[in-house]
Amino acid sequence: MKEFLIRKQACFSQLTDQEIQELAGLLTEKNYPSGSTIVVEGDPVDSVYLIVSGTADVIHQFIREDDDSIQSQLLATLGPETAIGLNETGLYSLSGKRTATVVAASDMVLLHLSVARYRGFELSHTHVKDVMRKHSEDLS
Repeated sequence: MKEFLIRKQACFSQLTDQEIQELAGLLTEKNYPSGSTIVVEGDPVDSVYLIVSGTADVIHQFIREDDDSIQSQLLATLGPETAIGLNETGLYSLSGKRTATVVAASDMVLLHLSVARYRGFELSHTHVKDVMRKHSEDLS
């Protein structure tokens, strides 16, 4: 299942079978009950998650200019085979901060990958960064 979910992420599509197996070994399973917060907007991006089962709502909070009230906007609902913190080019946030809050809409099973462990993987496979950069450029 881990390798399958890694292969579903476009940013990892150019990795070799051996690299995907290694990356799969870095993933740990985490369970979140419905209603629990998985990541918080504005927090540092320290990990990404691959969704095994369940759904999550991606929410952006903002202050309304006319009355200074805090509003929430549902940006997306994520389900199995998608990811939290990744997009087709790699890590989602360029600023290093979470761009939205993600809340479990149902009970969820996620595969967690810390950014630190991923960076270690990149260091041991020096071409991975280049492969992902090329993939990102091809999408542009």
